[in-house]
Amino acid sequence: MDTTNRPIGVENVEICKACGGKCCMSYPGLATPEDFGAPDRALMVKKLSDALLSGRWTIDWVNQEEGLYFVRPAIKGLENSVFDHQYFGECTFLTMTGCELRFNERPESCRMLIPSLDEKCNPQGYTRIIVANRWKEYYELLMQVAIDVENL
Repeated sequence: MDTTNRPIGVENVEICKACGGKCCMSYPGLATPEDFGAPDRALMVKKLSDALLSGRWTIDWVNQEEGLYFVRPAIKGLENSVFDHQYFGECTFLTMTGCELRFNERPESCRMLIPSLDEKCNPQGYTRIIVANRWKEYYELLMQVAIDVENL
């Protein structure tokens, strides 16, 4: 993924190892448009297409009528779905030794999560509704990429 226009993030490998990735076992993180190259729309189309074609990323939603969609990693066992609203489950990228993605390739909400030993990690405001609102200006692009991928 392109790292232009993206916050670097917070990483504390020791705390995450001690925890064992409980957050990653419960639900996948949320990707932002910048994770896929925003505001460069041509780059976004390429990166989103590649991600959705891999089967390891999916499009979820908060409110379909309002166009509040977002991109996230797929849930293990539910890969290869362009759209998936089954939000709870283990992230497809979680392995026995942690996330298989390099730190800078992870969704922004994963990189920005401040880990804590009491398992009350600080998501720093990365909620589904806030991230979906960040995707809203790219709604047409996201839907077109989804249609194109589904038609392959």
